[in-house]
Amino acid sequence: MKHLSISLNQGLVAALVNFAVIVGCYLVNIGWMVEWWFGLSTLAIIVVFMFLAGAAARKENGNVLSFGEAFVAVFLTAAFAQVASALLTWVLYTWIAPELPATLSELTIAKTQEMLNNFGMDTATIDAQMDEIKAAMAEAYTLAGLAKNSAYGLAMWAFVSLIVAAIAKRKPTSEFA
Repeated sequence: MKHLSISLNQGLVAALVNFAVIVGCYLVNIGWMVEWWFGLSTLAIIVVFMFLAGAAARKENGNVLSFGEAFVAVFLTAAFAQVASALLTWVLYTWIAPELPATLSELTIAKTQEMLNNFGMDTATIDAQMDEIKAAMAEAYTLAGLAKNSAYGLAMWAFVSLIVAAIAKRKPTSEFA
């Protein structure tokens, strides 16, 4: 818990940057929000802030950081970012743009149906997939859905944190090295 303030600050800034990107896309072109690169860009923002948190924790610790300390610092950054992003997104979906979940659902369903058609799937299979997607979309934009997705996201961030921590750690230098 030594680097809690660093993780909290970096996580909250990451969430705010992500929220700014989401709102920017909402204002410029809602269709971007269902593109594959949009999801990757929001993930990349958090990864960048995880690296920044690891570097800041290492600097605060005299340029030495164990793997465990690095893991805690970067995972907490991702966890704070995940939770804050979910809350900000819920605010967006509830109060700022309550029509957005329905619009995103429609765009996602249309994009998925187009992709399945391009794969040459038969109509019955596509219809079954569309029913599943519609059911999932109905829940995804609720507070419970955002919480569930955040829980799954934390599992993914734990894995990413292992990689970032391995890069961020630094052993003390020896005078004999």
